[in-house]
Amino acid sequence: MWPRKQIDVGAADIAYGMGQVLWGGAEESAALSPDPGWIPDDEALVCLSVRSGFDLLLTALGLPPGSEIVVSAVTIPDMVRIIEHHGCVAVPVDVDLERLEVSAEALEAAITPRTRAVLVAHLFGSRMRMEPLVALARRHRLVVIEDCAQAYVGRGYAGHSVSDVALFSFGPIKTATALSGAVLRVRNPGLLARMRSIQAGYPRQRRTAYLARLLKYAALKTVGRPKLYGALVGTCRRLGVDYDRLFSSLTHGFSTTDFFRRIRHRPCGPLVAMLRRRIARFDDADAERLERRTQRGERLARQLEGCAAVPGSRNPTHTYWVVPLLVTNRAAVRAALRKAGFDAADRSSLVVVPRRDQDLNGRPRQHWLNDLLFLPDSAEMPAAEFDAMCRIVESTAEPRGISSHQQSRESTVVALPR
Repeated sequence: MWPRKQIDVGAADIAYGMGQVLWGGAEESAALSPDPGWIPDDEALVCLSVRSGFDLLLTALGLPPGSEIVVSAVTIPDMVRIIEHHGCVAVPVDVDLERLEVSAEALEAAITPRTRAVLVAHLFGSRMRMEPLVALARRHRLVVIEDCAQAYVGRGYAGHSVSDVALFSFGPIKTATALSGAVLRVRNPGLLARMRSIQAGYPRQRRTAYLARLLKYAALKTVGRPKLYGALVGTCRRLGVDYDRLFSSLTHGFSTTDFFRRIRHRPCGPLVAMLRRRIARFDDADAERLERRTQRGERLARQLEGCAAVPGSRNPTHTYWVVPLLVTNRAAVRAALRKAGFDAADRSSLVVVPRRDQDLNGRPRQHWLNDLLFLPDSAEMPAAEFDAMCRIVESTAEPRGISSHQQSRESTVVALPR
């Protein structure tokens, strides 16, 4: 069975990380860029995670209580948790299904005298057009923050040229993963200095904690081979174990218990070294792999146009970090794919931020995020297998009864985290 998501790290990388833990030298500075050719040293900060970096940013900004942060409505739940922890309010704006973008008109409608910042998340391997959003934010003197956790493409993108902060994740399921860690680009020198000073007071991540992550994901990488993965899924089914929930919990970033104490750590030296290695070695071969992945995603979107919507299919920057589909009969399509050996999933780590004018006690109306099906697409999957997967979707999915434009305009509701 082809797993839903391959871990983008090799055995040599994991061995390098273990060597750094066991025999590495002095701790390395988190204030230096892992790759000055990508993000300059005087704008870079390495953090334990994007969550850590965003919490650090809000601590350094010190926004007044009740300040509003306009957010793209589809994001990870912990970003909203962090906003609320700092006494601020997350104000969502809808994300268009076809381009995975926030419109300048929607952003402007969400801005009030209490708005202090804008946080946009680039989703599924695509990037929003930032120029109109940045121009609008500048007129209102707002801080512009890009969450690029799902949009890493090597040196090809380091955040918009005039956005204030860009957040890049190298967590377990990300492109060029270091199995942890994040790199922030902060353009304001004073703000960056405050963030570095605050982080310097955090306890350092234990090397043994990073070693445990390396060992865990080495095991998951091994189990991710199709035959072993299929055997594990079969065993879970026989034992009555919900393997969807099991695999989601194994790759979940931080426990909800004592969340802020856990994220407020400096990265250890071996993690910083691993980040440098992974970023520096993102080379032409990786770029070619991204291009193949992009071509597959585009072809799939064209082939399934009559029965499935592919979020972001009209976004020219889309690299299909994951391959989500919006289908009418999701359960039937998922069952057909799994029966044929393709572990399609309907769980997501994303949520839809609730609007203030919505009655959260009533029955929620549907949002396109809640109906997505995620297809497996690993670099190791042969073209013939990918084509077979597409044919199964094409033959099983019902014709689309509602346009993607209409679905993208549905009211937003809370989605369950994975």
